Order: sequence, then structure tokens, then C-alpha cells
Amino acid sequence: MNLEAQNLTPQQLQRTLGMPVGGPKCVPINLDFSVSTTYNLDMSNVQSRGFFDMVQTVWVDNSLSDVILTITVPNTQQTLKIPAGIQGYFSVLAPNPVRMQFDSTGGVVCQVTLLNFPFLQ
Repeated sequence: MNLEAQNLTPQQLQRTLGMPVGGPKCVPINLDFSVSTTYNLDMSNVQSRGFFDMVQTVWVDNSLSDVILTITVPNTQQTLKIPAGIQGYFSVLAPNPVRMQFDSTGGVVCQVTLLNFPFLQ
């Protein structure tokens, strides 16, 4: 099946080739999946006040879980599936304002840290 290009919408991304003008920043988040299996994040308020300008990378620690942690970026339809027992850095396509959804049925605490700079491995 052919895709109709005129029906596709480009998303504006914020990117740097190194460190952002305001310097490197991170936002650590602890997600307790024993309390809820889904967490929705909307950074609109934090970004509009100038505290955090973009997300280019996420550090994810899913090392204590026996199941996949799914991170969805609705605006770009990007879905990251972090395998059980894994931790690492992952590039994200997150236009501003940053919105993400985190899903897991693992029943453990997973740390996700948002980074405003690219992390090249």
C-alpha cells in the first residue's frame, strides 16, 4: 500500500549537536509500577517557565523488572520498548512541549531520566 505524503505532518524538533545553550540538564523520574501501570508526562508548564528546554535522550533503568517498559511519544508516534533487565541511554524524538507515556506491568520502580542533550554511545 502506498502512503500519501500530503497526509503526513512534520513535527518540529529541538536539536543540538552538543550541549544546549543553557547547559546540560536532567530530570530524574521514579515510576512506581506497583502503584500504577501507566504514567503520563506533560512538560508544558516546566518548559513554558524556562526550566527545561527539550528532551533528546532518556536514561532508563528497567533492570529490576521482568517485563518490557514501553515509552511512547504521542506527537511523533515513537515507541521505545525497553527489555526486562536492561538499563541504558535511548535517543527520543520528542517535539515541544514534551509529552510521554510510560507503561509497565512489572510492579517495580523504574528510573527514567530525561536529558536535554544528546548522549552518543
